[in-house]
Amino acid sequence: MKTLDSSSATTQPPRRKFRLFRFVPEDKQVLLLLCILLCSIGSYFLISRYFLMSVEIKGVSMSPTLLDGERYLLYRFTYLWRTPRKGEIVVIKDPQDHGLSIKRIVALPNEVIEIRSNGVYVNKEKLSEPYLTLAAAYASGDSHVAPLKLNPDQYFVLGDNRSRSADSRFYGPVLRKEILGVISK
Repeated sequence: MKTLDSSSATTQPPRRKFRLFRFVPEDKQVLLLLCILLCSIGSYFLISRYFLMSVEIKGVSMSPTLLDGERYLLYRFTYLWRTPRKGEIVVIKDPQDHGLSIKRIVALPNEVIEIRSNGVYVNKEKLSEPYLTLAAAYASGDSHVAPLKLNPDQYFVLGDNRSRSADSRFYGPVLRKEILGVISK
């Protein structure tokens, strides 16, 4: 009869250590995870700086077109290959408080803008603004702007809620570099 050694009966085969990436040696897993983390963070900042960004409407300067609390995507990449266009809703760096503001472009570089009591005129032609309410259209004339010729990289922006909007009527034209991107509705 064979005798069993009690120490050999209870020994189990050595357990394999869990490895997240079986094809990578254990000592390099931490380095690989760190690289993945850095690439993820870098991608986030690259995408939000040059491609897309989420914005939330704060305030009523663009109502009823855009309402307080709504969220939209800001397309930053659009202006990498083309210039801003008249009528587009854009996010700008506000010249007064250096925050972000949402406005509509109403005049382009080298155009002449004028605001009279009966509306906005660009190059001596009344601007058609079907997106405005009747009250906002009348409020456009509350702040007269003498004829102003824009420089080659200046844009004139207005909020759609003219009676409740701080815009180019107060702080003047904005530079192209202050326009971050376009919001599509």
